[in-house]
Amino acid sequence: MRVRRMGKAAWLRAIVASFVAVTLAGGSRLEAQKSLQSTLDALTAGRRGSAIAINPASGEILAAWNLRAATEDAYPPGSAAKLVAAAAALEEGLMTPRDRIVCRGAPPLLGPAYHCAHPPALEGFTLSSALANSCNYFFTVVSLRLNAETLIHWYSVFGFGAAVEVDGRPTAPGRVRVAPGARGKALAALGEEDVVATPAQLLEAYALIANRGAAWGLWTGKTAPHGSDPVRRVTLKAATYNTLTEGLVACVQFGTCQAAAVPGVRVAGKTGTATALDGSGATHAWFVAFAPAERPEIALVVFLERGTGAHSAAPLAGKFLRRYFAAERN
Repeated sequence: MRVRRMGKAAWLRAIVASFVAVTLAGGSRLEAQKSLQSTLDALTAGRRGSAIAINPASGEILAAWNLRAATEDAYPPGSAAKLVAAAAALEEGLMTPRDRIVCRGAPPLLGPAYHCAHPPALEGFTLSSALANSCNYFFTVVSLRLNAETLIHWYSVFGFGAAVEVDGRPTAPGRVRVAPGARGKALAALGEEDVVATPAQLLEAYALIANRGAAWGLWTGKTAPHGSDPVRRVTLKAATYNTLTEGLVACVQFGTCQAAAVPGVRVAGKTGTATALDGSGATHAWFVAFAPAERPEIALVVFLERGTGAHSAAPLAGKFLRRYFAAERN
């Protein structure tokens, strides 16, 4: 095959064109990030809480609200942490993706305060449909099949209790404890009381599922990450990844996360409504997600002081995701 040599002038033109293309691409990227940040700023105005949106494939922060609070302030994650008990049950061989548990309403050990609000399911829930409907009864029963050490282990697998790195610096580690007895395990499986996490930790836990076992430290874009290796790598069964992702997608399609749906995009997400630790009886709101589920390009977490996941955090996240994907299509 003949290869035509490029003259000096043509070579210089090619170099200039390449430089201009890279500069324009970088400029477009910066403009897109500024637009995302402006959207997040507008959506969170007057609220109390924090949020982070990242590229899960690299850990780059695309937009953030109260980043310091998102990496330093820890709260019970509530139902957003049910992902951990679900993974533990599958990986430990305590359940299969097809096994079902019939919800009886108020979960054993916890009583009416944790009564399920989802529609009845006479045929029972599988792990994926229990995630989609955030069934407290289901995950309380699952907790009875786990011992405390196993539950703590799986929280650690997903990064809870360990500091998330931001621009190479460690942040708050949160805390994972399981109070003695069956009730303590049940509360821990529901992400309550002695389990506290920062929004950044919850985001990285979901990034592990989005990336099928890899998570990178977070970085702001001003400081490029060192090396190309993930900071956390987890090997789970393919069936575990598939079951968890299926449940998170269903949660957005017909479960508690419907306010976060994006037309034409499979969003995988989970709400959380957790009891505040100040004794007020109030609740805090969580939503965490990645999309598109089959090839994630964005992951985000929203935490709001006071509210519920379904009615406070998910609608805000939905507006942000719809703006993001609308911009991507233009």
